[in-house]
Amino acid sequence: MLSFTLLLMLGVATADTETGSLPELAGIVQGVVVDGTKENKPLEGVEVILRAGTDGDLVPVAETRTDRYGKFAFKQVPPDPTIVYLPGANREGVHYPGQRVRLDANRRVAHVTIMAFAAVATPRPLMAKRHDFDVEVEEQALKITETLWLSNPTRATYVGQSMGNGPPVTFWLSIPKNFDRVTFDKEFFGRRFLVVDHRPVTDIPWLPGEHELRFTYHVPLIESEGHFHRPLDVPSSKVRVRVRGTSGDQVSCNLPRAPAAAGEVAFASAGGRLPEMFALEFEIGALPFPWMQYARWGALAALVAFVTTTLAIYRHRGCRSDAQPAKKDRPPGRQRAA
Repeated sequence: MLSFTLLLMLGVATADTETGSLPELAGIVQGVVVDGTKENKPLEGVEVILRAGTDGDLVPVAETRTDRYGKFAFKQVPPDPTIVYLPGANREGVHYPGQRVRLDANRRVAHVTIMAFAAVATPRPLMAKRHDFDVEVEEQALKITETLWLSNPTRATYVGQSMGNGPPVTFWLSIPKNFDRVTFDKEFFGRRFLVVDHRPVTDIPWLPGEHELRFTYHVPLIESEGHFHRPLDVPSSKVRVRVRGTSGDQVSCNLPRAPAAAGEVAFASAGGRLPEMFALEFEIGALPFPWMQYARWGALAALVAFVTTTLAIYRHRGCRSDAQPAKKDRPPGRQRAA
């Protein structure tokens, strides 16, 4: 964390930005904020936040606004090479970080250009250039790793619309509702996705360009009976499925077969782009059934057989007892003389 001295110095620096010269041992982080939606024109009056830190955790230490030319400056910044500085601009509720910089005695001035975009709520422009499914057939579950190369081909940031009283939703994952343990490859996504009605959703604003999203989850084999059903969340130019852990003749899919590496079964889309909500389906024909499951069901079958046999025996005895005639009393015999 930053020391109190550094925080105090940065606070003084933001209060004295009109001074032309730099005091001894002082540095400056300056730059310009441009409009990425409108041909990189300078943005006036945009809030700029300066974050700093020494151990990876960057905290806000100063703020200012751009002038009519889109310029900003943080002066009297300590030129300590152990400190990382990160200026970022806020526009329409979205934060746009710039480049991380360091200052030292030989480099006391750093210039950063920050590109900010206009925000749009609808329509959703996202598409997937590629969507991969890597499937491992385990003893009791399907381990599925999905990788999406998402693209926002526009020049605006997609911020989504609010659903009810909650925050806006920009993306969701239509994975099977009985999924277990979703783990994201990047911690950033793990913090920003929440499960709502058995579906992971997020309010992440999607900037123009490409974004890689990778995550892993499990689907119980017995409960799903080896069947996988997954609607696509966005239009996808290329979808590929690779299955490991079972033989090729035991896997079927509604995508065409594709060349595969040794020990894998592969399927891939062909032709045009697959539409949003296209239902990807595949099925594992012969499920691996653990011996403990066999033992459990075998014990249950033995118990049922024992109870059925016992009831049958008792019923049979009861029927025989009811069918026997009542015995007549014998006449009293003669008594012997004493």
